[in-house]
Amino acid sequence: MLRPIYLQPGDKVALVSPSGIATKEQQDAATALLTSWGLVPVSGEHVLAQHGRMAGTDTERLTDLQTALDAEDTRAIWCMAGDYGILRIIEDVDYSVFQGNPKWVIGMNDITVLHSKLHSLGIESLHAPMPSNLQETAPEALTQLRNFLFGIVSTYATDAHPLNRIGLAEAELIGGMLTWVHSLHDMRIEHNTRGTILFLEDPSDDIYQIDRSIRCMKYAGKFQHLAGLVVGEFGRNSTPEFREKVYRIIHETVRNYTYPVCFGLPSGHARGNYPLILGANVELIVRPDGGELKFP
Repeated sequence: MLRPIYLQPGDKVALVSPSGIATKEQQDAATALLTSWGLVPVSGEHVLAQHGRMAGTDTERLTDLQTALDAEDTRAIWCMAGDYGILRIIEDVDYSVFQGNPKWVIGMNDITVLHSKLHSLGIESLHAPMPSNLQETAPEALTQLRNFLFGIVSTYATDAHPLNRIGLAEAELIGGMLTWVHSLHDMRIEHNTRGTILFLEDPSDDIYQIDRSIRCMKYAGKFQHLAGLVVGEFGRNSTPEFREKVYRIIHETVRNYTYPVCFGLPSGHARGNYPLILGANVELIVRPDGGELKFP
């Protein structure tokens, strides 16, 4: 996998809305945050557009994303919001210029679709908070995003969990929002899970929806040949009891396999939403006293 160049003060960061609607307040907050990091935010022409529940028409969203991908002097692209929309334009994008000059693409939710596409092209990207959820994100997680962008990459440690499975794995980290990882099954933009460390999170508070997605992935063989599994946050407004129900569903699904499984990584649709470099060749270590996820 090819890692984009780390940022330096003065670098430009494009703000684009390839999916759901962004607000002026979110744009202003993102602009202020990037400026405080010494970066130069550049908003797409249609960043605040609206068309139904999406941020403008397919043509408008595609135009802004394509412009950001092709811009030679732009070093990162921060997607404003998730929800729905990127799937409608993902195959209409021309990635040829971007492949010769890759930059960090930052986002989550349905941006999982874009991450998967980039990984199929051999380029790493960042699963991280977006401007649409800045107010709900812990300052420490935003500091970590800034650090990752500037090349200060950390190891994550998690507490022990009774459902963890002890082990060691070194492989490519892929995944993102469960609903989208499941939905991409057998599509051309799906990144094969075989031999990878799969990361899953989801904002849904519907236990049956989560169970359905997990079981569909199981019956499609998506858990069978993993090198490891990392489970993040589940439920946007749910209780710890809900999260444990989800963890038990996942535990039951993968209990017959032998690879390491780590529950409780603070990444996903929650306040402690720490960034992950998807596509990176990471080391997952799960011991009786907790887990570690090491980025190169």
